[in-house]
Amino acid sequence: MTENKQTSTSRPALPRRHHTGCLLCGKPLVYHTQAESRTCAYCGKTFYTTCTCENGHYVCDACHRAALPALLASALLDSREKDPQVLLTQTMTLPAVHMHGPEHHILVPCVLLTACRNSGGRLDLTDSIQEAIRRAEQIPGGSCGYWGACGAAIGAGIYLSILTGSSPLNREMWPLPQQLTARCLQENAKIGGPRCCKRTSRTAIETAVAFTEEKLGISMPHTHPVCTYAADNQACLHTDCPYFPASCKEPAAQSAGDPV
Repeated sequence: MTENKQTSTSRPALPRRHHTGCLLCGKPLVYHTQAESRTCAYCGKTFYTTCTCENGHYVCDACHRAALPALLASALLDSREKDPQVLLTQTMTLPAVHMHGPEHHILVPCVLLTACRNSGGRLDLTDSIQEAIRRAEQIPGGSCGYWGACGAAIGAGIYLSILTGSSPLNREMWPLPQQLTARCLQENAKIGGPRCCKRTSRTAIETAVAFTEEKLGISMPHTHPVCTYAADNQACLHTDCPYFPASCKEPAAQSAGDPV
């Protein structure tokens, strides 16, 4: 969703959080073409947004992903898993990760950095995850439809920019994260819409694994996940999705409930 902070008011947080649809009531989300001023049902701050639920509730991106950074760092820092798809499957079961939402923009770079480190990549994982979270938190929900750039693809670019030490003035490394982001966007566009944060995250990781080996010579094990979220996604592509059970030729790498 397009989101710009406007004003702030004091309001108590509301405890109920649904896994799919509106976090407050569970109703489907409605995406508008014009941003309007709305007050977050959880923090009471007011933003310009393009997304509410059918009941008119609005939850800002910060509240949507609020509990994730601490949980994610705790889950990944001690992990020795080398397959980022397995790590993604495991971290998607964290209570702060919903069916859709900007938390997936954070998951992609963090699981890639973890798998890369565990596969021989040279990086300080603690600092890298903190920086990945800081950067990915700036990508708004709904960027796929409103910016023309899926947050999972941008998350893959964040991963590679951190891994390579890229910056706006780094002539040697500057092209690589953009090339990876472009490939991720292209692969997601080939599958088509509407959005599914699980599908686009998996595709971005699959693309990043191949790109990392091609450009940097770092090989990460890669399994093809089988989705277990179709029943929760009203917009599921079913057999048009490469991760839908009937579309998969390989077994799931690990069950969604397995610990990190």
